[in-house]
Amino acid sequence: MPESTPPPRSVRFLVVDDEALFRFGASSSLVSSSLVVGGSVDDTAFGLEAVKLAVDVDVVVIGTPADMPRVELARRLRSLVAPPQLVVLLASVVPEEVGALIALPVDGLLARGTGPDALALACERVVAGEQAIDPHFLAGHGEPTAVEDGFVLTARERDVLVLLADGRSNREIAAELFVSLPTVKTHLAHIYAKLESKNRNEALGRAVALGLLA
Repeated sequence: MPESTPPPRSVRFLVVDDEALFRFGASSSLVSSSLVVGGSVDDTAFGLEAVKLAVDVDVVVIGTPADMPRVELARRLRSLVAPPQLVVLLASVVPEEVGALIALPVDGLLARGTGPDALALACERVVAGEQAIDPHFLAGHGEPTAVEDGFVLTARERDVLVLLADGRSNREIAAELFVSLPTVKTHLAHIYAKLESKNRNEALGRAVALGLLA
């Protein structure tokens, strides 16, 4: 017998932005995807309202809330008992903001000008349990930020950090660099220690803020 096609996902979205046209465009792109079948797409301009509505939402798409910074809204949503997945859209790269969002962590980080198909695809990846982070936001801009005296990543640690930013697993990093898995774990331990981080999301957030991925 032929394999049956799995039913489409029924996902509840919330779009948060102070511009009605942006909310309409983002909502329309999600409605036209295969995710919202039996689900819903709501919108609001305000972060405070979003926090109240998020208890019944699977994914929150954050643009520019009218009443609070994006990082603050993302932090409040992350602190909920059953936090929704978070997809944030940014108009520009501010290393401190990008670093804070990645460290929370958020599930998706895209450009505000992302097209409807790309937004829907990113949300599909997020719903599937993957991260959808535009590499543009990990690349950094301009000269690296000055770091503390004595802070030095070795060439190999930088290689590992770049692959980490690309979303590679430890095994994939080992295969790419032709080293053993324990060696990768050792490099990661050194990176986390130097970046004063507890995990890969915190390390990437710190690395972006310091301009180490430029």
